[in-house]
Amino acid sequence: MLTVIYQVLGTGIILTALFDMYLTVLYPRTGKSVISLQLSKGTWRLFKWISHLPGVRKDVVLSYCGPTLLVAIASFWVCAVALGFALLIWPALGTGIQASSGRTPTDFATAFYYSGFTLTTLGVGDLVPATGFWRFITVLEAAVGFSIITASLTYLLSVYNALTRRNTFALSLYHRAGNEANAAILLSRLKGYRDFEPAMQEVSDITRELIFLLESHHAYPVLHYFRFSEPHYALARIALISLDLSALINSAIHPQAHEPFISSTAVIGLNNGGLNMLFQLSDSFLNKRERDVTNQKQLWRRWYFTAIQILQSNGIKTIEDVEAGADKYILHRSKWNATAVEMAEYMEYSWREVASGEQKLS
Repeated sequence: MLTVIYQVLGTGIILTALFDMYLTVLYPRTGKSVISLQLSKGTWRLFKWISHLPGVRKDVVLSYCGPTLLVAIASFWVCAVALGFALLIWPALGTGIQASSGRTPTDFATAFYYSGFTLTTLGVGDLVPATGFWRFITVLEAAVGFSIITASLTYLLSVYNALTRRNTFALSLYHRAGNEANAAILLSRLKGYRDFEPAMQEVSDITRELIFLLESHHAYPVLHYFRFSEPHYALARIALISLDLSALINSAIHPQAHEPFISSTAVIGLNNGGLNMLFQLSDSFLNKRERDVTNQKQLWRRWYFTAIQILQSNGIKTIEDVEAGADKYILHRSKWNATAVEMAEYMEYSWREVASGEQKLS
């Protein structure tokens, strides 16, 4: 009876680990993981707790969370499968699996040893399968081990490719927005000699990167936990600049003089892409709560007037009724600002450092 329990338990552990690997690597969608996503969230909470200990440099500690998670996830797959096969093999020691010479040890450590060298395809040879069934199990475990190693390497390369592209996009926005979160500077730099026609392609490029950002974080949720000390790499900063750019286009520049640009599919896509990226990722990672933004509206209004001055100083014709434009801007901003703040705080950034441009006005 005990033998059956061990083998059923071992089979369950193997299937759980393999199913988690399947969902993580071959069917990568946020929320579809058995273990890995929960492991990621738990590890992030642990790193956040450590980062708040006295004398600890928060940014340094948190920057190690992402790489540590990749190691932890791959280690879980390997150790869980090795443990599962060890439980499966343990009752067969001395019968189905025997020592190549001398007496066969029958303790669990020996079973785990046999499982480990089979899984890693080392093939030590001091223990060998004695029956056809256990030869099949040995070959099966070796094949599973080779698959886990291959899948882990593929996953690691895919994550770092997506991370590099995310960082490149974030750094590009940072420099184009005046080395701070200033969408007004970015908007003024999008204008050509006469109008915003050349900007449509650039806005479309930003939208495409936002969509890639959303899909890459869906495919590889561990990306969310690569947290860098520089706030311009933060998802909250990317969302702020992109959505603030959309809000200024729709509320600050002259609606008749620049109507083709304002109503273009590029600008519509920018707003929708930014909102989708922000809200879909927040639904995956955050426990959203209601925030009172009433006390922020005066700051947003002052920021809007500052943006108007920046645009006018760069020769851009702005809306004539600035007060009505400010009201429209605040309406746009109210839809997404609280979620962006929540995302920043979840990743241990203060909103002051994320929204560095406008926070100078407070």
